[in-house]
Amino acid sequence: MANKHLPVTLRDVAAAAGVDVSTISRVLQNKGRVSEPTRQRILLTAERLGYRGNPVARALKTARSSTILMVVPQIENPIFASAIIGAEIEARSRGFALLVSYDKGDGREIISDVSRSSMIEGVIIASFDEDDRLRQMLATTDLPHVILNRHLPGDDNCVAIDTQSAARMGVEHLIAMGHRRIGHLAGRLGRFNGDMRRRGWQEAMAAAGLEHGDELVVQAGYSPEDVPDAVDRLLSAGVTAIHAATLLTAAAAIARLHERGLRVPEDVSVVTMHDDLLARVVYPQVSTVCLPSQEMGRVAVRRLIDLIGGSLSAGASEGSVLLPPGELIVRASVAPL
Repeated sequence: MANKHLPVTLRDVAAAAGVDVSTISRVLQNKGRVSEPTRQRILLTAERLGYRGNPVARALKTARSSTILMVVPQIENPIFASAIIGAEIEARSRGFALLVSYDKGDGREIISDVSRSSMIEGVIIASFDEDDRLRQMLATTDLPHVILNRHLPGDDNCVAIDTQSAARMGVEHLIAMGHRRIGHLAGRLGRFNGDMRRRGWQEAMAAAGLEHGDELVVQAGYSPEDVPDAVDRLLSAGVTAIHAATLLTAAAAIARLHERGLRVPEDVSVVTMHDDLLARVVYPQVSTVCLPSQEMGRVAVRRLIDLIGGSLSAGASEGSVLLPPGELIVRASVAPL
């Protein structure tokens, strides 16, 4: 029996399953002929014993590392934090290790460096950069790649969320609660997500016959530090409610409203998108539209591993993926007008 304090080896699994090591190896690498009952017995035994293959040893034997890299521009952003969790779970379930790198504006250098490494087989890239700059970044590598949380025209390996629909759902909730002057605390306009969320706000306002001019849209980007001035400008425009493009900026907006001596939601209501711990620990708790960010990470990993394995070629892609938003969660940050 394997010592519970030591890593489980192939020999331990072989002994417990009643087969030789070579049979175990064929099953775990999905190579060679093994009867289905034996295959199932081996897999169940490996799972019961907690067997985990050694990626370094596997790399030496197969010239493959089974390691993928995920590059994100904001570790603290709840969307990316959640996507990383989903990606790691999916990668581990497929026998891959996931490394995460923080892009501080040097994403091109990161991608160029990993392209020279034999330890990385593919890259998932999330970027706030303009399309042309992102294309330049991708041009530095021949590794299979998937673009996360945005669409890049001409690249079919993109996995994102329909935040336009999510924004529309949030604004429709404010309208249903009687609000007519609703400001949009925008992300980075001129970028995929920033523009999608603004369009969702515009669609809901236009459908209700409400004013949706530029004075009701203030760009705060994705940094909480830029939110106070943006909130002040929306208040000057006479808004009774704010639709924040991100959960992080929604929390910062609520903090600014408190600083101004305003009550949320009695004086100003706030709604956003993405449900995370942050939405439940701010005061008041934030009404929000759920985003499948963990699933986005999992789908990105599945697409990348298919590209790495050759079951999906870049030229014969299934097309970009746009995941629908989830439900609206009503909490305490919105009051009827």
